Amino acid sequence: MDVEAWLRELGFETYVEAFAENGVDADLLPELTNEDLKDLGVARLADRKRLLSAASRLSDATLEGERVPSPPVNPEGDRRQVTVLFADLSGFTQLSSALDAEATHALLNRYFETVDGIIQGYGGTVDKHIGDSVMAIFGAPVAHTDDPERALRASIDIHQAMRGLSEEMDRDLTAHIGVASGQVVASGIGSAAHREYTVTGETVNLASRLQDLALGGETLISKAVQRSTAQTVASSSRGKVAVKGFAVEVEVWAVERLTDQPSTHRGTPFVGRRAELGRFNRFAGGCA
Repeated sequence: MDVEAWLRELGFETYVEAFAENGVDADLLPELTNEDLKDLGVARLADRKRLLSAASRLSDATLEGERVPSPPVNPEGDRRQVTVLFADLSGFTQLSSALDAEATHALLNRYFETVDGIIQGYGGTVDKHIGDSVMAIFGAPVAHTDDPERALRASIDIHQAMRGLSEEMDRDLTAHIGVASGQVVASGIGSAAHREYTVTGETVNLASRLQDLALGGETLISKAVQRSTAQTVASSSRGKVAVKGFAVEVEVWAVERLTDQPSTHRGTPFVGRRAELGRFNRFAGGCA
């Protein structure tokens, strides 16, 4: 793997020279630590976290599942099929008014640490923190064939993790989550001083609006997500809902639980391919 191309794909071309001068090759990427990145001149914590997240997915320790090769990122932006997840800490305004600044800071840090870890564990990318909300991408810069399912499994784990966090912080804490799938424009965005890899488009807006509509402890998903995860995730229809910024009502579903169906890649039956199947069967029979 070309480390320079990998860095440019992530929008971190600024560090190409530092990685090359220090002999960081593809084999070393999954072994990088936060301190290593500091030594390489990566000053921003957010940049280090994104690099560590991307590097960890290069190892064999990622979640099982077929990885889809990601094309190089066009500086003008590439269209990508992704699943976007927004997870927001419920009632944060009231929480912050009841806590002093240090306690609020500690609470947010633990929340982000918990949610970020779950997202990265399922092969997602933490795009940014917005206030008390986490935006995550499944499908860029690295894609898998089951990204929508990964996003929903992450959402279920986030809700479960909030119970432990509630006990730890001695507060009744919940998250409300929105998930949507669709095409976005993926690119490095920013200025000459700072650029970061992110996605933009209607799918991002929809996931954010679904998060706003979700209640504490609830995950709301778009029709596209429900359709692609129907065999592994049980969900209930909330009907068509008026969503701010969308001209027509959007069909919304609420995640209930994982089903007992195994997560496997199902083939599509051949249609009108009898001649090809016949040749295959004859070949297979001759090899038996």
